[in-house]
Amino acid sequence: MGTRVVGIASGKGGVGKTTLIVNLALQLAELRKKVLIFDADLGMANVHLAFSKRISNNLSDVIDGTVSLEETIVGLSEGIDLIPGGSGVANIADLDEISVSSIVRAFSALEGQYDYLLVDMSAGISTQVLTFLSCVHLKIVVGTNELGSISDAYSLIKVHSKHQNMEGLVYLPNRVSSSKAGKKLFESINYVTTKFLKKDLEYIGSISEDALYSRVWNSSEPKRVITSSSNAYSELTAVVSKIEKHSAFNSEEGSKGLSFFLDGFTS
Repeated sequence: MGTRVVGIASGKGGVGKTTLIVNLALQLAELRKKVLIFDADLGMANVHLAFSKRISNNLSDVIDGTVSLEETIVGLSEGIDLIPGGSGVANIADLDEISVSSIVRAFSALEGQYDYLLVDMSAGISTQVLTFLSCVHLKIVVGTNELGSISDAYSLIKVHSKHQNMEGLVYLPNRVSSSKAGKKLFESINYVTTKFLKKDLEYIGSISEDALYSRVWNSSEPKRVITSSSNAYSELTAVVSKIEKHSAFNSEEGSKGLSFFLDGFTS
């Protein structure tokens, strides 16, 4: 099986998207999965800070030809590596053919080295975000019950649906007061998409607000923060279980591994 590519996006910033990615990566690593995070959230590229790591090179340097992709990879924790993004990929949909080819060649060399590639996208509905969403196997839109987040999440889903099908598109309520509140939030978003877009979203769970869940940013050892005593632990475990079993990875596109992700840059 090739590398599974999961994209995590949000219509609005401040909904805990990157915190979710860090915790998902830690959970997958617990299952002995090899995880590579691509920090494509260019406005707030900060995954490395949760692991107290410094960044020397990023994808911009790969595009410029000054370093190889392997030279940008930073080991964050056992089983988790990072590729930092950079300003050179701010308009990835508009990169010239030579730059696109350099990205494709660089990522192609990583096929089979990782079980998962987690793509941390910028918040909003930029061309770059829509490009990335079209390139991943499983698309996760993260949101909270804040009115602005609900509105922006729907806008992102609506714009994406105009260009791509809704298969493999998940809405994941984050930082909710309880699992029950999370399911209610999902149902409210799904009601609107069903009514106006004539398409259903997929529910794989929600994540409740939890002090331990957010403390990954304040610990020198993030993998030791989330324990079974955390309210979010069982919810994260359930979400990861759903991701592991998701049909998106069993489809024809999913079987292509990283090549499907890379084909999106050239289509």
